[in-house]
Amino acid sequence: MNIVIAYLILVAIWSTTPIAIQYGATGLSFSGAIFWRILISAVLALVIIKFQRQRLFGPLGEWKYYLVGTVGVAPNFLLVYWASLWIPSGLISIIFSTVPFLMGLLSYLYLGKNVFTRQKVLALLIAFSGLIIIFFDQLNIAGNQAIYGCLAMVLSVLLFAMSSTILQKMDHNISAFQLTTGSLWFSLPPLALCWWWLDGQPPQLMSLQAGISIVYLGVFGSLLGFVLYFQLLRQLSAFVVSTVGMISPVFALLLGNLLAGEVINQQMIFGAFMVLSALALYHMPAVKPSNLKEEL
Repeated sequence: MNIVIAYLILVAIWSTTPIAIQYGATGLSFSGAIFWRILISAVLALVIIKFQRQRLFGPLGEWKYYLVGTVGVAPNFLLVYWASLWIPSGLISIIFSTVPFLMGLLSYLYLGKNVFTRQKVLALLIAFSGLIIIFFDQLNIAGNQAIYGCLAMVLSVLLFAMSSTILQKMDHNISAFQLTTGSLWFSLPPLALCWWWLDGQPPQLMSLQAGISIVYLGVFGSLLGFVLYFQLLRQLSAFVVSTVGMISPVFALLLGNLLAGEVINQQMIFGAFMVLSALALYHMPAVKPSNLKEEL
C-alpha cells in the first residue's frame, strides 16, 4: 500500500477511535469492551495468517517482538477504556496527541538520538501549557473525577511511546501483519484476566450501537490500525509516524461534539489549539539564520 494512503487511513482510524470507544462502552464494562474487541481482532488476524500459510513463530525468537508490541495494546487500551469513563473522547485524543514528545524523550534516552533543539523545547513548553488549560477545564466540566481519566491517559501515552520506541531499536524481519497478530494474541491473556476479575459476565443486553462499534474497533481500530502503524513504523521514523496524532484530535473533537454532544468551550478550543500548534512547531523544519540572510 502507498505510504501516503496508509498514513491517511491511519489518521481516519485514530480520529474515529475515541468516539467509537465511548459507544462500545454502552452496556458493557470497560474491561469487557476491550477484551471482546481484541478477541475479534486476534481471531480474524489468525485466520488470515493461516490462509496465507504464514507462521507466527520461527527461529528468530519472534515472541520478544510480540511481547514489546503487547505493551502498546493490553495495558495501553485498558487505560484508555477506563479513562473513557471519566473524560470525553475529544480529550482522550488530545492527550494521546502528545505521543511525539514522549517519543522524542525516549529516543534520546534509549536510542541515543538527540532531537531536542530550541524549537522543539519551545514546542514542549507550549504543549504542556495547553494540556494544563485543558486539564483544569475538564475538572470544571466533569468534576474532580476527571483527574482519574487524565492520569490514566498520561500513563497510556507513556506505555505506547515506550513500545514504539523499543520496536524501532529492535532489528527484525517479520511482517507488520505478523507483528500485529502476535501482539494481539499475546494481549489476550492479560485482557481476559482483567475481564474475568473485574466483570466476568458475557455481553447480554448490548445495544446495536455498542455492537457495531466493537466490531468496527476490532476490524479497523485494532487489526487494520496496528498493521498500518507497524508498517509505517518500519518505513518511516517513529517521529513522522507519530504526527498522525497532530491531525486526528481535531476530527475527534468535532466528532465528539456532533455525535455525542460533548462540550467544546473556548477554554477547550484554546488549549487544543496550543497543543496542536506545538505539535506543528515540533515537526516544522528548523530555519537556520544563514538561510534567512540568503533569502533577504
